[in-house]
Amino acid sequence: MIKTVVKGRDENGRRISSMQFEKLVREAAELPRASELVLESYGQHNIGIRLQRKGGIHLTVKGPSGQRLGCMGMPGTTIRCEGATSDDVGYLNIGAEITVLGDATNGACNAMANGKVFIAGSIGARGLTMTKWNPDYERPELWVLGSTGDSFAEFNCGGIAVVCGIDPKNPENILGYRPCVGMVGGSIYFRGKIDNSFPPQNAKLVDPDDEQWQWLMDNMVGFLENINRTDLLKTLSVREEWRMLLTVTPQERALMWSGPMPMAEFRNNYWNKAFGGDPLRDLAPGLERSPIDTIVTGDLRRRKPYWANCESAAPCTYYCPIHIPTVDRLRLIREGRIDEAYEMILQYTPLPASVCGAVCPNLCMENCSRQNVDTSIDVQVLGQSVNTSKTPEAQPPTGTKVAVIGGGPAGMNVAWQLALNGIETTIFEQDNQIGGKLAQVIPWERLPQAIWDQEIKRFLETPNISVNLNTSLTREKFEELQKKYDYVVVAVGTHEPRRIQFPGNEKVIPALDFLKSAKSEKPMTVGREVVVIGAGNVGCDVACEAYRLGAEKVTLVDIQKPLAFGKEKEAAEALGAQFRWPVSTKEVTEEGLVTDEGELIPAQTVIISIGDVPALSFLPKTVETITVGGASWITTDKSHVTSDARILAVGDVEKPGLATNALGAGKTAAEYIIATEKGVEYHPFDRQLIPQQALTITHYIPEERGETENDQADRCLSCGSCRDCHLCETICPTGAITRRDLGTGQENGYEYISDDTKCIACGFCADTCPCGIWAMNTF
Repeated sequence: MIKTVVKGRDENGRRISSMQFEKLVREAAELPRASELVLESYGQHNIGIRLQRKGGIHLTVKGPSGQRLGCMGMPGTTIRCEGATSDDVGYLNIGAEITVLGDATNGACNAMANGKVFIAGSIGARGLTMTKWNPDYERPELWVLGSTGDSFAEFNCGGIAVVCGIDPKNPENILGYRPCVGMVGGSIYFRGKIDNSFPPQNAKLVDPDDEQWQWLMDNMVGFLENINRTDLLKTLSVREEWRMLLTVTPQERALMWSGPMPMAEFRNNYWNKAFGGDPLRDLAPGLERSPIDTIVTGDLRRRKPYWANCESAAPCTYYCPIHIPTVDRLRLIREGRIDEAYEMILQYTPLPASVCGAVCPNLCMENCSRQNVDTSIDVQVLGQSVNTSKTPEAQPPTGTKVAVIGGGPAGMNVAWQLALNGIETTIFEQDNQIGGKLAQVIPWERLPQAIWDQEIKRFLETPNISVNLNTSLTREKFEELQKKYDYVVVAVGTHEPRRIQFPGNEKVIPALDFLKSAKSEKPMTVGREVVVIGAGNVGCDVACEAYRLGAEKVTLVDIQKPLAFGKEKEAAEALGAQFRWPVSTKEVTEEGLVTDEGELIPAQTVIISIGDVPALSFLPKTVETITVGGASWITTDKSHVTSDARILAVGDVEKPGLATNALGAGKTAAEYIIATEKGVEYHPFDRQLIPQQALTITHYIPEERGETENDQADRCLSCGSCRDCHLCETICPTGAITRRDLGTGQENGYEYISDDTKCIACGFCADTCPCGIWAMNTF
């Protein structure tokens, strides 16, 4: 590391201006190999302002430092001041690491947004004020060995402070008078006495939990090394001596008051004191002052609040093809009812860990409202957690029997739903295992085999389900099933590969055959170079498996922009797969694929992945089909009923889709059968999506996504489902809203109601509800 010295005095020994000094520092920083600058300063201000160099730069400040040391400090810049410094050290810092081997005065880390500041002494007033925090970056940090002055962490919006209490200026109050006023984010670790003058509506005093204590100890060593005081590590490692001030959340603040201040109390305590009851008495003493009713209640209102709890669907539920009520599940987790949460998810799908937790692109996460705050809820964590849960208790047999042709995800969920409701179901599967393409072709890298085996075991042990493997179906066999069973559900999927009739097409391997081989005990060999015709997600799976089997180069070609997306595309690209489009195939030879432009793309193996179609020769003539693209597909209504009322069809035989689409179709078809057998009219899921503008997301603070179910439960915005936060009750200016307990026998156990005789239709309830529950309906 080359050191460059910059002097703060001219050749006559006179102090140069801060502007001149800054110019010299910048010029030195631009020298080709100057990565460390030694600054002989004489009280100059703005040392290190907006200074950045590729590869980083280090400043050592040897003389007296003026105001705003490290102002607007940039990432990669480190500043080490060998003495004390003046006001506003780290002002507007956005990434620099600043060390001061002495005291700092007022305004330390004012409006800091990123970076770290280490103080080996104490600081003055208004340290860590108005910090900012972007969740895409690390939180800003201020470490103080001694103590702070008054108004510390005022309007702190996310910064972390550690105040160690070593040789403090005031041992009886190391955080000064009135810390944390207006604080809305961040946390303060401190060791020593404070005077409890912090505002309880902004900050709460707690002991650090295990995670917080671990963070403190993990980072304490680095702080002490920076200020040359590692001798203090043992002294500062006594957990009982540390406490914290944490931000009071809006929900906690709302619950500090049981309701709005009565008007009589406001009039006596505030209005009369300020105005003597009449702010116009000195201007118009003769003015008529009798009350006039201008704010109306009851039938004179134009709008009326309505508590529409659970009437709209959260985005996670709406966009999930199975319509899993993730909001309800997370509520159960928050309430500590874990087993109920697991049982609820298993009422919707037998494969939560395999599909939701592994292979699904998670449309719920893609549309999660939490993304407007920080990042979406991690639904994969939720899915994986149900892997070892037991099957919900099934109802006794009802006498109704259903045959399901095909044991893929659609057929499995039909059988699962019917079995749980006491309807005996038999699956007829052509393969030697159930699971369809999930079992046959999805690489184990994407779908862990241990998870899959556990869920299949749970499925096969479910009462009211039986499985016949290696069963081929003919039209005669189908007619026998119609006579023996009350309903027949067709769920055979698409297992006939599409082909293109170009010269050499017989040399091309269908993707389905290749992927089945790749998961077998004796997979086929592929050679050094592989070409895949079709660059969708299945093509990406083919590419990944080809690399696993020894290919060194895989090229995916398509006649259009590749449709691949998400994890599959990322995995293929990470292994080196190349995507080329638009490319049309002229022929396939022993040397590889020849494009319509005559270019040869060398390959020892060519695989085609342009989709599969159903094989439906066994269908009776009573079942209508439609021909699209040369293939036949079964036509159904919204309940998946075909033209024959006792025959249903689900999954890819209707139209190709995701595994979750197949699971969703299976559930809907099963619900139709259950309702029909009970003599109840069935209506598929039809709840409206809750509008995003109905949610008040300003109540939520950005935070890390976390890795556990409880982390996800705490972060859920509970869209369309009451969080029981009391905000509506608290904010209502007339006290019209109250919470009513419905008793233990009710589904929700409570409701919020509005008193028409008090409500003035101000709309505050709807405007503040974080979950979008309250609506203002017109009369």
